[in-house]
Amino acid sequence: MQDLIGYDEIIESSMRSVIYETLKKIEKTGLPGKHYFIVTFATKFAGVSIPKSLMEKYPEEMTIAIQYQFKSLIVEEECFKISLSFGGKFEKLMVPYRSITSFADPSMNFALKFSMIYGDVEDFSSENHFDENNLANKSKKKVKEIDLSQKVISLDAFRKNNKPNSDINS
Repeated sequence: MQDLIGYDEIIESSMRSVIYETLKKIEKTGLPGKHYFIVTFATKFAGVSIPKSLMEKYPEEMTIAIQYQFKSLIVEEECFKISLSFGGKFEKLMVPYRSITSFADPSMNFALKFSMIYGDVEDFSSENHFDENNLANKSKKKVKEIDLSQKVISLDAFRKNNKPNSDINS
């Protein structure tokens, strides 16, 4: 049966709102206790902005840790901005939530993995580097799709009643 409601998109959006809400709390109060986050994102996704040197090192995907050496966390509805230390030098990053392929808080054994197919990945030329207005200035070229479904466990296993010949409504 075809999903005419779009449950996968609704679930993806809900899971991304967990990231937004979590980072919003951290923006206000800082990291409590032993919490820290591991965030992986597609570097060529529309709206991602990282320094040229990092783009050269991580041309497709980048994983960052939000733990000790970060500052200037700004959490917005569509993205978060953060300065992280790379080799002792703070660099500014802008990461749209839709570019995130995984989010984890290892201290709580909590992780989210995303399986949505992205058509918004854009070619990131060597001229593109961090710019506060980058989200507004970038055109949204559709260059290729990234299918992350092979990297995650399908939610289908949890949606279906696995008992043979049983009816959910009975």
